[in-house]
Amino acid sequence: MAAEIEWSHKIGEVPAIGLSAERHATSALRAEIAATLDLIACERLDVRYEITPLSQGRYLLEGTLVADVTQSCVVTLEPVETHLVEPFEVEFRPEAPDAEDEVEFDALESRDIEPLEDDTIPVGRIVYEHLASAVPAYPRKEGAAFEQPPEPEATRSAASPFAVLEQLKNSKSEK
Repeated sequence: MAAEIEWSHKIGEVPAIGLSAERHATSALRAEIAATLDLIACERLDVRYEITPLSQGRYLLEGTLVADVTQSCVVTLEPVETHLVEPFEVEFRPEAPDAEDEVEFDALESRDIEPLEDDTIPVGRIVYEHLASAVPAYPRKEGAAFEQPPEPEATRSAASPFAVLEQLKNSKSEK
């Protein structure tokens, strides 16, 4: 389940010269994002972006999100603070009515391509997706290292069935 970031623009709102905007997430929205992404906290989420009209009904959304998040260390469970600066660039294209599930892929293309749905550019969804992918999957506090606990003595000796046979052999030879 994704957090609902209600930042969007209808393409009719975008002037021919483009649109620049800056958004700051409210504390309630940051709390919702933290809960959704299993974070201890999201202390900051700021976004600056531009929407530029391109030819053939396409639009380019590009910007940068800045976030400060706190997660639990996977080793010690102590809080780990992370400062994220994540650029994004997405091109929105009108859906072709006669397209037969044909997907164009260009390995050299640096921007994501999204269909333009309901004449709306969903800035909030793009920001959320980039934030979710930028958050470290396994945060680790600096210097934290996992050390395998030693096995109990009883487990080591009984680990091999041959060890049990060796013990039986030794006990018979002692008699």
